[in-house]
Amino acid sequence: MFCPKRSHELALKQIGTYLKATRCKGMIITPSDNILSIEAFPDADLGGLYGHERGDDPACVKSRTGFVILAANCPILWKSQLQSKTALSTMEAEISALAHCCKELFPLIDLAKSFAEHFKLEPVESTMSVTIHEDNAAALILGNTLPPGYTPRSKFFHLETIWFREEIARRGINLVKVDTKDQLGDIFTKGLTQVTFEYLRKKLLGW
Repeated sequence: MFCPKRSHELALKQIGTYLKATRCKGMIITPSDNILSIEAFPDADLGGLYGHERGDDPACVKSRTGFVILAANCPILWKSQLQSKTALSTMEAEISALAHCCKELFPLIDLAKSFAEHFKLEPVESTMSVTIHEDNAAALILGNTLPPGYTPRSKFFHLETIWFREEIARRGINLVKVDTKDQLGDIFTKGLTQVTFEYLRKKLLGW
C-alpha cells in the first residue's frame, strides 16, 4: 500500500492516457418515460488486491464496494470504496455493499416522493418503482428474507442486515436478480477487460 512499484506507475500512465483520450466525452442522458423509476446496482469484489499486492498489508484483503443509482435511467449517484471490515465470504462482502447502497438509496427515495407530491405526480405508491439489482444469489436470498432470518453461513453478521431488509419490505422495493454481465456496479469494484468495460460504459454514459 505504501510501497510504489513499477506496476503502479504503469497503471497511473494507463489511467492518464484514458482520461486524455476521453477528455471531450461526457455523459449522454436519455431519461426513461417513468421519471419516478429508481434503480440501484450494488456490487462487491471480495479481497480484490489479495495475491496482487503485499500479503501482510491488511488493506489488500479488504473487499471493495461499488454501486450506482439511476433515476429515470440516468446515473445520479455512484461510489467506489474499500469496506471498513474484512469480509470472510463473497456473501458477506455483497451484503455489506447492499447495506451501504441502501444508506444512500433510501434518502433519495424520500426526496423523490417529496418531489412527486410537490409537482402533483400522484399517486406516488403506484407510479414510483424502485429496484435493486443484485447478482449474488446468497445475498439475494438473505435480502428478501422477512421476517429477518439468517442462513447457517450468515448468522454472525445477521444483526446488521435486519434494518435494511425491513426497509426494503416497508418501502416496497424490488430486490431482483441481475446477470453479472449487466451488473453496472461491477465497473466500480475492479479492473475489467476492455470489452466488459466498454459494454458497461455504454450503458452508463451512452458512448
